[in-house]
Amino acid sequence: MNVYDSLEAAAVCRHAVIALGTFDGVHVGHRRVMETAMSEGKRLHVPTLVLTFSAHPLSVLNPLKEPARLATVEQKEEYIRSVGIDGLIMLPMTQELLNQSPEDFCACLIKYLAPSEIVVGTNFTYGKKAAGNTETLVQSMGDAHIPVRVLDLVEAPQSDYPVSSTVIRGLIAKGEMQEAMTLLGRPFELRAEVVSGDRRGRTIGFPTANMLIPPKAALPPDGVYVTGVVLDGKEWPAMTNIGNNPTFTRQYRRVETHILDWSGDIYGKTVTLRFYKRLRDEKKFSSITELVDAMKVDKKKVLLHFSAHT
Repeated sequence: MNVYDSLEAAAVCRHAVIALGTFDGVHVGHRRVMETAMSEGKRLHVPTLVLTFSAHPLSVLNPLKEPARLATVEQKEEYIRSVGIDGLIMLPMTQELLNQSPEDFCACLIKYLAPSEIVVGTNFTYGKKAAGNTETLVQSMGDAHIPVRVLDLVEAPQSDYPVSSTVIRGLIAKGEMQEAMTLLGRPFELRAEVVSGDRRGRTIGFPTANMLIPPKAALPPDGVYVTGVVLDGKEWPAMTNIGNNPTFTRQYRRVETHILDWSGDIYGKTVTLRFYKRLRDEKKFSSITELVDAMKVDKKKVLLHFSAHT
């Protein structure tokens, strides 16, 4: 998959079918847009491109109100690559882009890409103050004889609401990781560097990797989770605690992961942490012995989870 950071650079891919959207988190609804575009590309015998953006508009307009990020730019690229797309245009989120009128945005699409067709979700907006929508997109592209296929949103299973990045963020914020996994089409993942911590875990038989969480990353609430850690392409069963370690004094909120049946030094490495299930709330124990006993129970539950899903 070729990756471009501007429409001008992607002009070598003129006449492709374009899947257009913000694609925050690349959930099952986003994949449907991309897969539909791929089907159209095959029918028309042309490549398929994804045209998306590096960040949420609020990251520029009002950073304090930017919603939690479901993926890093690198993860987003990997998720899109996994769909089988031929090329990706990842436009940097800038004030200049946000100031562009819907008409100018469409004119640039036509000038540089001249797409054979555009596939988009019904809730897509674009241009200054989000003034453009699917209706204006259909009109602008229609003037250039470029068809636009507008897809209805995918309904969440056993619910009356559509799959959306906002809904997924809400599920993660409540610790409902299995529900979030259903809507994402994969486990929610954190990618972060492992940094040095107190190294207290190794003294009680549960060494942990401390994660340096990227700013603005979505994060489940405090508690203990069934997780998996991806190291060098292999996933290892793990248990993760998010919180302040209230059993000990002078603590701060952190993400600590004990990797089962694994030993080694991963300080300074970037790993992927997959969240599968919430086990329990974080708790202040009366003694270290009581804490260790609880962790042994957690470990058994992690092993049961992985034995049932492998």
